[in-house]
Amino acid sequence: MFACSGDPYFLEPFWLQNAASSALVVAGWHRMGYTYHDQSFISAELERHIRKLHAIVGNAVTDGRHILFGAGSAQLLVAAVYALSPLNSSSPTRVVVSIPYFELYKQQTEVFNSVEFKFEGDTSLWMNNSDSNVNFIEFVTSPNNPDGQLNKALLHSSYAKAIHDRAYYWPHFTGIPAPADDDLMIFTISKLTGHASSRFG
Repeated sequence: MFACSGDPYFLEPFWLQNAASSALVVAGWHRMGYTYHDQSFISAELERHIRKLHAIVGNAVTDGRHILFGAGSAQLLVAAVYALSPLNSSSPTRVVVSIPYFELYKQQTEVFNSVEFKFEGDTSLWMNNSDSNVNFIEFVTSPNNPDGQLNKALLHSSYAKAIHDRAYYWPHFTGIPAPADDDLMIFTISKLTGHASSRFG
């Protein structure tokens, strides 16, 4: 009931045909240290380009939002689970996702063996939960991998938080009915351009 992986080699002919115009050259002086001249760890120029890209494509609201970078969206997904799990809760936060789902959600939740959160499987099994002492984190993949559905969060309570995985919310994968405007959205450059090994989320 899940999908493991896939390689976007169908985009390779495009990049081979446009090899010269798509080449990147990085000057030797660029990023010599760990911070920028303003002592920040995040490039203001890169953030500006990301906001501009989303505005042109029309797939995400970025005004008034913070942008974080990670080594691929997988790193950001697990960081979001940690950030949204309350500390010292009487029971671990239940991490759920609708079937079919990307196996990485389960693997990354379980690999850390945390007392703060636990993978609990299919979201639909918890929709009628009335226990107010139970916290939930729901992975919402839209469009979903592997079925392409534009999913929405199913759990709606003050005890449920959603992580919206928008890796495939680009016009060459799906129609964009409206810019995504979720509290926590994760995008990745690897799906946008087909460079799965670039690991930039």
